[in-house]
Amino acid sequence: MNTSLFLALLAFGAYSSYNPEEKPPQQALNQYVAFLNQSVDVVFDRMQVLQSYYAATKQFRTRSGTLIRLSSSGPLEDYYYRKALETTDNGLSAQESQQLNGEAEALWQLLEAFDQSGKALETYVRLNDYQPDGLKKSDALLADLQKQAGQISRKRDAFFRQIQRIYRVYQPYDASDPYLKLEREMVQILIREKQTLASWPFSLNEEAPSGWPVDSLRDSMLHDAEVLAGFGKNESAIAYPASSMIGSFKNALQSILGLKQDAINTYTFEAKKSAQHGNRVYLSLINHYNNDLLSYYQAFVKYSVPTKHLLDFPKFCPVFVLESAGMAAQKTARTEPFRDLPRIPFKTKPSAAPASDVTFHALNAYIDFINESLRQMNHLQVQVRNYQSSAEYHRFPDPNRRRGQLTYSHTEYKLPLADYQLLLNGSKPIPAEYRTAINSQTEVLMNMLKEMDGLSIELIGYTQEKQYEQDGLKLSDAILDRYATLFDLFDQKKEQLYHDVRRIHESYKPANPASSWHLAGNALLKAIDDNKTVLFGLRSYYGNETTQLPATEKLEENRRSLITNEYTNLKGLTRYGRSNGLCPYSPYEDVAENTGRFAEKARTVKPASPTGSHPYESFYYFYNNELVYQYNKFSELAKTGVLKTIMEPNLFAFRRPVTARQTEPVADKVEPAAPVPTLPAPVSLPTPAPAPTEAAPTLDGFATNNMVLLLDVSASMESPYKMPLLKKSIKSLLPLLRPEDQVSIVVYSGKAKVVLQPTSGAKTADIAHAIDQLRSTGETDGNDGIKTAYKLAEKHFIPWGNNRIILATDGEFPISEPVYELVEQSARKDINLTVLTFSRNVVNSANLKKLATLGQGSYEHVTESKAQLQLILEAQARKAP
Repeated sequence: MNTSLFLALLAFGAYSSYNPEEKPPQQALNQYVAFLNQSVDVVFDRMQVLQSYYAATKQFRTRSGTLIRLSSSGPLEDYYYRKALETTDNGLSAQESQQLNGEAEALWQLLEAFDQSGKALETYVRLNDYQPDGLKKSDALLADLQKQAGQISRKRDAFFRQIQRIYRVYQPYDASDPYLKLEREMVQILIREKQTLASWPFSLNEEAPSGWPVDSLRDSMLHDAEVLAGFGKNESAIAYPASSMIGSFKNALQSILGLKQDAINTYTFEAKKSAQHGNRVYLSLINHYNNDLLSYYQAFVKYSVPTKHLLDFPKFCPVFVLESAGMAAQKTARTEPFRDLPRIPFKTKPSAAPASDVTFHALNAYIDFINESLRQMNHLQVQVRNYQSSAEYHRFPDPNRRRGQLTYSHTEYKLPLADYQLLLNGSKPIPAEYRTAINSQTEVLMNMLKEMDGLSIELIGYTQEKQYEQDGLKLSDAILDRYATLFDLFDQKKEQLYHDVRRIHESYKPANPASSWHLAGNALLKAIDDNKTVLFGLRSYYGNETTQLPATEKLEENRRSLITNEYTNLKGLTRYGRSNGLCPYSPYEDVAENTGRFAEKARTVKPASPTGSHPYESFYYFYNNELVYQYNKFSELAKTGVLKTIMEPNLFAFRRPVTARQTEPVADKVEPAAPVPTLPAPVSLPTPAPAPTEAAPTLDGFATNNMVLLLDVSASMESPYKMPLLKKSIKSLLPLLRPEDQVSIVVYSGKAKVVLQPTSGAKTADIAHAIDQLRSTGETDGNDGIKTAYKLAEKHFIPWGNNRIILATDGEFPISEPVYELVEQSARKDINLTVLTFSRNVVNSANLKKLATLGQGSYEHVTESKAQLQLILEAQARKAP
């Protein structure tokens, strides 16, 4: 029989037997989907328990005396299974009910077998039978659980396909129906995300490297970006509240895209050594898929009921393996010089029409890429600067003095590969002639970043194998020389790219030349350009290219003009107040005031010193954080029309000694985006030390650290001078940590909580990840945080160690007498407390100073110049016994 005729007859039979008083068949079908979702919870909960259990078995195999614990599970919940089997007045035919119930019974049997295997393992562990048999039965049960989880996943997929086939009998697809059209659009997205998750399993053995499907994730990310551009265009045809789920679903997909972007960027050399990165991404994506994206689709189905009965979609069921397939060991090879490309000249033509929103956002993506690249380059500059300082100790080793091994790590450096791919993918709206030219320049910047990454990987292998003992740092010097050249070249090439992107943007006529966003944006950009001229003049001054300080009169003129014309420039824009991040007046006024402050700073420069941080560093931080940051914030509020600007690198952060410099060709000078002095060429300066006061670049000879970081994450910490500087300060310590050191993190914003249990210094990636997740929100309640921190420090106390709580905050808060007593008593037990303040201005807090005094610790205000030193000094507070 013809298939179409068969389905038509089946549909006719179904509708002819349908009683309007019965439940709609979709409701019964959704009961089966609810059972499918409950099966996911069974597998997921068991997998999470097995993750910690498997790690314990690894410890037992190396130390047989280790006790293993496995938490007990409750009875297998059968509510959703029984609910699905109800056949009375469910709107389905007897044959359909029988067919679906058979599938449900088969899935239930698999769940029972999975549950029985899990409980058998629990009993085995509680009886300590793993000790006499050396985990043999454990291995067999784990293998059974792995196999059964895979069977459950496959059975669920087959079951849902059967549900979908029956659903389409009762609800044929009609492209003219906006609900069915949107349903199909959402389901296609859910299927695509599910396919991405199915491309790799969770690995219980996190220590082994895994073949993580980065290419699959990249393709999925790019597809998400394309889908987001056109999703939900028929929202007006959907009734409220179902229509409100369209934006929520889109935002959830945007969050998933961001997760993928971050996952690709953080898939570093270090991340490739284990399965931890892939596991973390896997769980994060499942969480966002099941509890965010899918939940909004389910809400759309629920809210559509008055108009249309739709079908739910099931959660994604994870699968796990004991040992991942693995990947070939990473080999350290010599890094090839980056592939340079000749600049493609082009002329811009005035456009008769304004730039479309997609064209404007595509141009801004180049600015974002440059700024992210500069952030990553700064991480490297600091790392190689600190490494260079350490390496000098090993150039002429004293045989009578013991030295620790020379080490290098670049865990902070992340290639912005995902940003680059998204940029190229989104550049299509830009005219081909322009696009070809700027994409070629962007490719060169990406090639340079890849070479920087390769050189760092070389240094890691070089130090681990102690090659410096054989070659007297010859290869090390060559790599550092190359870094010095790359940093200077990158600065010049990014300037040319920005100049060309800006030319393209300015070739488009403004949509509304009289709009306040346009007028204010132009006034602010002029101020930024003049500030940049002064910054480049300071670079020339410190680079010994001129003995004259840059003129600052234009900055004063800009400041006066911005303040005088503020209400004209911002006419019609709402002032929300400084506490509201949507207020355009705040960044406008900050650029005006900070322009004046920058002029004042430029008139009182300090001479460079052979030791300590270079004085240019303060100008670098001020320009990027107080001027560029505020201008770009205004650009983001404007939504369209106001192009962002780029940050500038700190070219004095890393300099080679004059004896180590190579003579290498320097790229052609580029035309700056604003009228600025000629870019400084590489100069010979003494190598700056990593911080303003002396600190050994090692923890050798110092006591083992039990460091509890007590961090204020209240909303007031959201400032370039606060949270970003705090993160930077903590991360500067990570490369020096030893395996025996332990770091824990307690945050307080309202109720205090432990976000990182004591973690070995060997797991810097875990510590860095916890730091990256810190967000500023809520109110301050320091007392609760202090109590929690002391409980943690006391519980993990290290005899003769440096047991220290580091309280980091941006200001004073009420401190109770019992807390003062706790701090004083704990100091007598060798648990000390240091207070670090973060703010634009020095925090003079009597309460906090008293706290530090009672805690027998330090009280320090952290600035940009001290950020990379302060935590190191605290870790060196006690000598080894």
